[in-house]
Amino acid sequence: MQYCEHCKVDIKGSHMVCPLCSGIIEQKGEGLGEDVFPQIPTIYQEFNGFIRILLMISIASTVISIAVNAIVTPETRWSILVAAGIFCMWIMLFFIIRNKNNIPKTIIWQVGLISVFSVIWDFSLGWVGWSIDYVIPFICLGAILVLEVAAKILKIWVKDFIIYLLIDGLFGFIPIIFILFGWLNVLYPSIICMAASAISLSGLIIFEGDSMKAELNKRMHI
Repeated sequence: MQYCEHCKVDIKGSHMVCPLCSGIIEQKGEGLGEDVFPQIPTIYQEFNGFIRILLMISIASTVISIAVNAIVTPETRWSILVAAGIFCMWIMLFFIIRNKNNIPKTIIWQVGLISVFSVIWDFSLGWVGWSIDYVIPFICLGAILVLEVAAKILKIWVKDFIIYLLIDGLFGFIPIIFILFGWLNVLYPSIICMAASAISLSGLIIFEGDSMKAELNKRMHI
């Protein structure tokens, strides 16, 4: 806090001269003065602990998958796909936080581009099927997890939960198409993705169902 001897008033903030009389002001107490406007933390500062925990879980999951892969199934390299999926999840989360005004559009574009690129790459190598067996289900699973984390970090509006609900259903529906048409050689990635989508949809409906119903009633004038 600063003080003007001439005006006999305390002055908030940090000033070189008194804003009333332009006289020299004194510093009361320690420090350079109290800021008039509050310091607003960034998303990274506000959720520093949460992001650190998520980062630790990601590192642990990658290390454990590599260790299990090396011990149990050394003839395959599925742990690389797990590490790549976690890395893609962090990339999606980074761009979502940077461009938080249109989260659903950002996620759909990223999932679509990665899926198309993986299918083209798979075809160029003679079509083994790894793109639809592993990449697309794990990318959809990562997108579902990113949606949940983004909803927590960015504190989305109730009306956006409806869009998130539809996207979760879309990402869970894609592996169902692969299974119904018999295109898959390995089923468990798609089953995990569908299970995650079902759990996410259930959580949204159970915990935010009343809010979403009220929003729908308001929009449809029911």
